Amino acid sequence: MQVGSLFWQSRCLYAVVRLSVADYIDDGVVPIEKLADDCNANQEYLYRLMRMLCAMGIFKEVRPRCFSHNRNSKVLRSDANDSVKNMVLMHNSPEFSQPWFNDFEDCIKEGSVPFESIYAQEMFDYMNDNQAVSTLFSDAMDTVDNLTGLKYLQDFDWESFDRIIDLGGAKGSKSASVLSLYEHMTALVVDRSNVEEAAREYWGELPNASVKRRLGFFPADIIRDDLPVAVNDKDIYLCIAVFHVLSDCKAKILLENIYSAMGHCNAALAIVDAVLPEMGADLNLAAMDMQMLMGTRGRERTAREWSQLFSQSPFYLIETICVRSFAKIMLLKKREA
Repeated sequence: MQVGSLFWQSRCLYAVVRLSVADYIDDGVVPIEKLADDCNANQEYLYRLMRMLCAMGIFKEVRPRCFSHNRNSKVLRSDANDSVKNMVLMHNSPEFSQPWFNDFEDCIKEGSVPFESIYAQEMFDYMNDNQAVSTLFSDAMDTVDNLTGLKYLQDFDWESFDRIIDLGGAKGSKSASVLSLYEHMTALVVDRSNVEEAAREYWGELPNASVKRRLGFFPADIIRDDLPVAVNDKDIYLCIAVFHVLSDCKAKILLENIYSAMGHCNAALAIVDAVLPEMGADLNLAAMDMQMLMGTRGRERTAREWSQLFSQSPFYLIETICVRSFAKIMLLKKREA
């Protein structure tokens, strides 16, 4: 019964995030009268909403009708380093919640993508046509980086490479974290044109001149367009959380595109994605896979499924590296002709 009504809780959470309640509560205690004024909300209705959030363990009613932050509510602030606000906004937005509620079970029967059933477009094509939704998605992905951190990238030896070609790299924060540690390296971030424009604006406001100087951007659809070509054996193509949004068919196309871009160079390919167990996946990984099912024709793959994919490609797996993340780094090289 609780699981069946959990959407009540997520919608209440979404409402307080949309109202920016967390931003109006500083480090003190705020009476409901002031909170309602700040949020431009009905005082009694807002109180009942806040009472529900407190019952959920988010916010704290310090004295009757007066509220303060607790550990869980602080991450709803816009200025929190570990803010989850943008992720809550994306998951509960009309664009990303409707596919869960409209004919979801019919899509399970048919083996079709719920998002495409609603919008008659693939998810990334839809975002190409809807800048606000694309920005919402990009901001939510930044949240993932902030929460998981990027220290796991330090568990890989980048020393022998000179350039990262970061496919689907969004704003380039992952590549930038590597460049900050290896001053000899450069990076080229490849993503959709509207993402690339936002990335240039984002980095233009940041002060790290050394990293900005070595970080470039290349607008392209990594499936449909030609990719940046390798210039020597010290290039490494990097795909972080890219393949899990792709069907096996499109994953093979991307692998072929990367192979073509490598040309005669013996460059490397690093794929950073989850590797599911054959059975007994934990809730987080199973939930990630359901998110892929809702929005894409991709999936979280098991080791066997990754092996099958690579066996039908021009690459072979050198090693799988365990890192400080739920994902693993799979390092691949071109097969000999």
